[in-house]
Amino acid sequence: MDAECATHSQQFPGSQVGSLRSNYSMKGLLEAENGGAMVELDMCGGTSGFKTGRRIVMNTDSLVHDTIRRTSLPHDSNLVSSAEENALSRHGTLLSVGVTAGRNAVELKSILGNANSRLKPGAVLIPSSTRTSQGDKTSLEQAKPRARVEVDIILYSKTCVQGGFLRGQVKIRIRKPGRKESAVLVSGGKIRVVGFECINGEDDRHTFYQTSTLLSDVCSSFDEMLGTVPDDEGFAKIKEGVYVFPFSMALPLDGDVGNPKGMLHPHSGITVRYIAMFSIKVKESDTGKRSIAHFYRDCEIWPRLNPSTILAPALVPLQAHVTKSLFMGGCGKVTLSASLHRLHWVAGQQCCVKASVTNHTKKTIKSLTLSLFRSTVIFKPRPYLDVEGVNVEQDPDACQTTTTEKQVAESTLQMGQHGSRGHASAKGWWTGVPPGDEQEFCHFILIPPDALTMPRGRLLEEEYTLRVFVSAGPLGSDVHVKLPIKIINFLSIDPPPTYP
Repeated sequence: MDAECATHSQQFPGSQVGSLRSNYSMKGLLEAENGGAMVELDMCGGTSGFKTGRRIVMNTDSLVHDTIRRTSLPHDSNLVSSAEENALSRHGTLLSVGVTAGRNAVELKSILGNANSRLKPGAVLIPSSTRTSQGDKTSLEQAKPRARVEVDIILYSKTCVQGGFLRGQVKIRIRKPGRKESAVLVSGGKIRVVGFECINGEDDRHTFYQTSTLLSDVCSSFDEMLGTVPDDEGFAKIKEGVYVFPFSMALPLDGDVGNPKGMLHPHSGITVRYIAMFSIKVKESDTGKRSIAHFYRDCEIWPRLNPSTILAPALVPLQAHVTKSLFMGGCGKVTLSASLHRLHWVAGQQCCVKASVTNHTKKTIKSLTLSLFRSTVIFKPRPYLDVEGVNVEQDPDACQTTTTEKQVAESTLQMGQHGSRGHASAKGWWTGVPPGDEQEFCHFILIPPDALTMPRGRLLEEEYTLRVFVSAGPLGSDVHVKLPIKIINFLSIDPPPTYP
């Protein structure tokens, strides 16, 4: 139970803690027992029962976004016809929203291909219904020996930021049918931007960000390649040839699924990827067999952050202090205090640390070292660890964890020389902390340009810690403290200009 929730009732005169007065209260306790939420005391409205506290869920959004669950709304105000709904229930689709993590991982694997992006011959999509017959299965057009419809997507830029536009062009090639081939029909045409995390050598993949739009909504000339009026399911005959459609897709501040996190350079067996993909549905006119033609390219999507908020000084500086004796330093001790004036820092910038040292030992403090450590946690889902015995989808903590820690940056301040007779200056600007003295000073460390704090998703988490050391020499024991630090990318606070 949360420490705040466990406060003794004597601190709240006149209240009777522990009464259950509604089904809502009982539900809150049940969720707490199952590990799904914490319990809070309901002190409002004259009641004194329990209420459901904060839910225990992983945060897969960006650094300044709260987890928001929204109901997906159609882009168009027109309702989908019943015939189209029946078709969607029978045939598979690309990257369905709201499905389980296991299904999502299998869908990603099928459309991404192998390490060289080569698709498995005859690959098909997972049917959305177990009652789907063999004839109703949807194949991948690019996995066929001779694709009737070939597509490509070419981007204007690899890097985009939330709130901007993804620009590029879509190419569609309609091949002339052979003697034994019938005409083909096409439907839709959708551009997707997908962000997912994966573990190298594992089949586990997890989509944490997705947004999409119809090509017809961002390109007015899309209907030019249609030879007939679309039928009830949205399919229409198409003219043979090669078509090029420029597009400009807005990246909303809230995606269909989650928010982007930025890019991580591959290390420790983890990868964060973003792809921009175009897909279009294809149907043979005589047999009714369906397929989806798709093509994707890698890109980078960064979260949009407010610089005046994210870089504002903290109301109370982040501080840490320790008191410790030194080896052969006598009975006295050294007190080290270190502080940061804010939590978030930009990759590639100098991070300023304020240090205060009080030396009650017999030795002189000769150096101060700032070290930046990266901690990477990999969560490998393991269904058999689910205490409820249902499946791994319900419990993100049913996993095997591996933690790797690495020092990625260091900066040392060495004691300089004292002034001497006949010299107008001396080496260095800091002269250490002699016995019985107390000093305050600042030192800087350069944050690596590729560093980025990655909040926990389903498969990975990456955090940074700043450690401050003081030492009296090579034989003396180090005195150190740890400070939390979150690192963002400069693109998130100063995105490149993009226009529709």
